[in-house]
Amino acid sequence: MLDDFDFDKESPFQPGHPVSPYYFKGRTKIVKKILRYLNKAEKGDVQHYFITGEKGMGKSSLARYVQDFVQDKMVGVYISNKGNHSLENLVKQILEELINSAPKDSIKSKIKNIFGDYVESIEVKGNKFNFKLDEYASRDIVDNFLYYLNKSYEELCTEKGIFLIIDDINGLSESKEFVDWYKKFADSIEMKDYNIPLYILLAGYPEKFNSLVNQDESFSRIFHYNHIDYLNSKEITEFFQDTFDSVGIKCDDDSLKYMVTFSEGIPLMMQEIGDSVFWEVEENIVNKEYAIKGIVETGRLIGKRQIKPVMDKSIRSKNYESILMKLGDKGFDSFKKSDFEKFLSASEKKVFSKFLQRATELHILESIGKEKSGEYKFSNRLYLVYFMILNLEKEYNLNG
Repeated sequence: MLDDFDFDKESPFQPGHPVSPYYFKGRTKIVKKILRYLNKAEKGDVQHYFITGEKGMGKSSLARYVQDFVQDKMVGVYISNKGNHSLENLVKQILEELINSAPKDSIKSKIKNIFGDYVESIEVKGNKFNFKLDEYASRDIVDNFLYYLNKSYEELCTEKGIFLIIDDINGLSESKEFVDWYKKFADSIEMKDYNIPLYILLAGYPEKFNSLVNQDESFSRIFHYNHIDYLNSKEITEFFQDTFDSVGIKCDDDSLKYMVTFSEGIPLMMQEIGDSVFWEVEENIVNKEYAIKGIVETGRLIGKRQIKPVMDKSIRSKNYESILMKLGDKGFDSFKKSDFEKFLSASEKKVFSKFLQRATELHILESIGKEKSGEYKFSNRLYLVYFMILNLEKEYNLNG
């Protein structure tokens, strides 16, 4: 029956999207570290910061939060480089977004002032202006980025600086051209007679940052650096309490214990679990029953989207599946082969070595410690959480 459906009910959780600054929680230390260099950037001493973190750690949400926090001092320019491997596209996108931060009634004239006859066309998409440059200009803005950046900043006619976020830099991590270009830009802005109040924040996976450094070790010396890790239980508890409280819902102690345990400090999971639990709640209190139902529903969602596409194609053995279930049941993020074997049945022990090899090939597990030490961990804790949830589903007989 849908007669009593509340069309005005709206979840405060935001799974699949960067968290809005209003709901952003935790990460106080890294936010303060980023902000400590803001005064220098405002005075024209350009600052470069690189944050890394695994998938689902909240890099985009953190960047958006800082952008919102500094909006009275700096114009925020957010670039998503997801799926882009072209330096020319990145540079054009930076200038486009910067120009779009100007008052809308003057953007067309500003584009012409900056690029002159290079502009082939200008079009409006939604509430943003996009422009097409001729082939020569596309290369010229890469080679002379600092000149065009300065000219764009002057056209903004603002006393504020620029807080530039380049998110998902991963697609350019193998590009020596990008590393050389960025180094040249960083060196040039120090030497040239431009006074641009500029703070640049890049975000990507840890291994992608390492790839950039491998292109040229001096690249790392340009940046302040921080790695975003898992949130602790206190931060997760406050997140659930504050977010539910924002819509007038309280959480009892048992529900918080379950939601914290099965979030594992992963912001992506916190958002997913919070949203699923929210839609289970029928009164203004989250209890253990609602929490478990929401957690199990979250497991089904991430299983369909992220886990089963790997599992169904590659790990079809019942023994392999039962080994993963036992890892989830024990909550083992990492383990020694010799220690874990005692939990296995005779049939599971026979295939355990092959299982470890296959799971490692699929990047479900990875070998840690000294070579051939027999130590392993989940390459992404999302796998561990998923099998923990499957055990919870089985315990409470919530299949289907």
